[in-house]
Amino acid sequence: MAGNNAHIKRLLETKQCQGGDLNDAHLPRLNLKGADLSGAKLKFANLNGVQLSNANLSGADISFANMVMADLVSSDMSGVDAKGVNLFEAQMTSAHLSGAELICANLVKTNLSEANLSGTEIDGANLLIGSQLTSANLIGTQLKGANLGHAQMMGANLSNADLSEARLVGADLRDANLSGANLSSANLLNANLSGANLSGANLSGANLAQAKLDGAIGIYIDHHTVMRQQEAQQAQTHQSNLAYLSLPQSGPLPNNASGSGLPRLGLP
Repeated sequence: MAGNNAHIKRLLETKQCQGGDLNDAHLPRLNLKGADLSGAKLKFANLNGVQLSNANLSGADISFANMVMADLVSSDMSGVDAKGVNLFEAQMTSAHLSGAELICANLVKTNLSEANLSGTEIDGANLLIGSQLTSANLIGTQLKGANLGHAQMMGANLSNADLSEARLVGADLRDANLSGANLSSANLLNANLSGANLSGANLSGANLAQAKLDGAIGIYIDHHTVMRQQEAQQAQTHQSNLAYLSLPQSGPLPNNASGSGLPRLGLP
């Protein structure tokens, strides 16, 4: 078992290991509910299925740790260094992650409902697919280029968040607050934005094809602009198809053709 043995023993006996050296420690499926791991070093630790609900992990280094299916409900993870951490299907309802660094983290199907992610840096976290973010606090969160395909974000607060170039295909953003958010070049294909607040949001270059916009606030002008662009593209494609179909074919002209006009292809 890697890590400082004395620190591991203290954690197992007392659930207290503030600032401890637990790097590479093998601690899967342990019951550490309410443990104090503030400032602890857990880099590359195996915490698969560990129970850490209501635990204090503030300021800890959990980068590249394995926390698949971990129970982190209502835990304090503010300011954690969580680069590359694997939180696949972890339960993080009401967790406090303000100021955390989650760059390149795996958050596929993670439950972050009602979690506080304000000011969190998740740039490049391409693995938020299918995550649960219902009523989550994402004010000012850095989500540039993140993959939030089919994420459940109903009622989430994303005001002033950076979602530029984010992939939000099929995401459920009903009644979400996106006021002042940067959605430039974001892909919102088939997204549900019904009742969402997009006042002051930057939608330049965003793909809103087939998005549901019933009752959305502050999107009317931008939506019509996008629709006009799509209609223009469709018209151009239609004209191109007609031009292609009108090209003469090789071979002899039909009997009812006049013989004059366009030459047959392939002949001098």
